Amino acid sequence: MTKRQHPDIARRVQPAPQNWLQRIASWFVFISRRRLDRRFSVLMLPQSVMCVALAAVAVAILVWFADKPYLQAVRGGATRDQVFFELITYLGLSDWILWASGLVMLVFTVSTADRFAGPLHRLWHRLMLTAYFLFTAVALSGLITNGLKIVFGRARPPQVAGEGPWEAMPFTADYDFASFPSGHATTSGALTLCLVLLFPRFRWLFIALGLAVAVSRNFIGVHFPSDVLAGLVVGTGFTFLWARSFARKRLLFRFTDNGGIELRGEGQGHLHRWPELLGRAGKR
Repeated sequence: MTKRQHPDIARRVQPAPQNWLQRIASWFVFISRRRLDRRFSVLMLPQSVMCVALAAVAVAILVWFADKPYLQAVRGGATRDQVFFELITYLGLSDWILWASGLVMLVFTVSTADRFAGPLHRLWHRLMLTAYFLFTAVALSGLITNGLKIVFGRARPPQVAGEGPWEAMPFTADYDFASFPSGHATTSGALTLCLVLLFPRFRWLFIALGLAVAVSRNFIGVHFPSDVLAGLVVGTGFTFLWARSFARKRLLFRFTDNGGIELRGEGQGHLHRWPELLGRAGKR
């Protein structure tokens, strides 16, 4: 052909990856070769240092002034028979988030982007990147918290024998000494910020639900208040920086002119263009 091909036609005739592993590899190559937006840093120094310092002070204040009264409340039976919080605390398990987002990614590696063109091609990438962002934000923040649990080795409230709220056996993987930080609170913080960034219109609903799931660990007596705050800090802090790393690669998010982040192609529009993309795709 001497005439220049339309981009959509060119995309269709490009050879597709031959097998499943090649499809996965080609997607990660696509991510790694993105042109970086170097206008703003991911870490936002010194703001990040200031936030970490303030969070550490807040956690220390809870350890000194809130954890001891809480320990007495647990011993007095205040956390027994909390049926509502025993139910919603299961939302803080990372398993269902990882399985759901992982399944989406698995399905999308079978039906790859090279099979689509135009709006469907863009929609495939948006959905795949959304699942990838959710999976990695929850998984990686959870790994950080699990590492901190082993390092600190703090006893859970029912296992504390003395009067002080902090008893620890550092560098142990025992469940009874895995109180700090709270893993459920970490998952809740990570998922909440993911949803706030993806659906900012409903941010207050997500924040309220996320806080309810996190503090449920206090109401059922398995974590101190400082454990929950530390978990929320790890979950939200990591997810925020992770989203900025996506924006730096121009994936799913982008930097605003003042250094904030917003959805690519959406701005602060709360995914308002998804129906448009689906409608245009259905007409093809």
